[in-house]
Amino acid sequence: MRRSRLFPLSCLATLMFALSPAGPARADEAPVPDLARAATLHSDASAIREAATLRFSDEEIACYARFLVNRCIDQARERRVEAIRRARALDTEADAIELAEKNRRFTERMDEQAANAPQKAIERAELEAKNRADSEARLRQLSEKDADRVRREQDAKTRGMLEAEARHRHEAEQARRRADEATAAAQRAEQARSDREDYDERARKAAEKKAEQEKKNAAPGAKPAADSLLPTR
Repeated sequence: MRRSRLFPLSCLATLMFALSPAGPARADEAPVPDLARAATLHSDASAIREAATLRFSDEEIACYARFLVNRCIDQARERRVEAIRRARALDTEADAIELAEKNRRFTERMDEQAANAPQKAIERAELEAKNRADSEARLRQLSEKDADRVRREQDAKTRGMLEAEARHRHEAEQARRRADEATAAAQRAEQARSDREDYDERARKAAEKKAEQEKKNAAPGAKPAADSLLPTR
């Protein structure tokens, strides 16, 4: 089973020195870690563990056919432990190679960032200046839009007030006209009532006069009554 254990740099330096056939490399000639070798070492370690497990199973079964069963099993277990130690050593070497590669990439990344830092600072300053300019432009645009909106609202409010005033004047004029018409109608009604009362009064008096005349005519020696004494309208 592959492990991803990280080692301290001091242990890594010691292990790389032990693995290097020509001693430590110069600082300007740092070796590039061989990741293919690390993969091979992990694969070999896995094969050793698998073979050790299978061999131990076979030897354990075979030990039960011997006289000293426990000793036989102990010896088989010791051989398996030794094989696992060899596999672990291969994993350790592979982990060291992979750690060296990670450290190399990290160093390259840091060096690249350090080299690009001045340009990045310039680009960042330019971007910040552009963002500030854009923000100021947006604020000016928003201010102009707000001013236009306020003017439109004021104009709309003024128009509304003028329209409301004109509407109120029109409604007041109509109310006065309706009041005048109602007053005239009331006066006409009053005049009609008065005329009716006058007519009824004349008709009553004419009827009384006619009745009185008829009564006189009915008396002996009275003259004939007129055709009609009722008033005309």
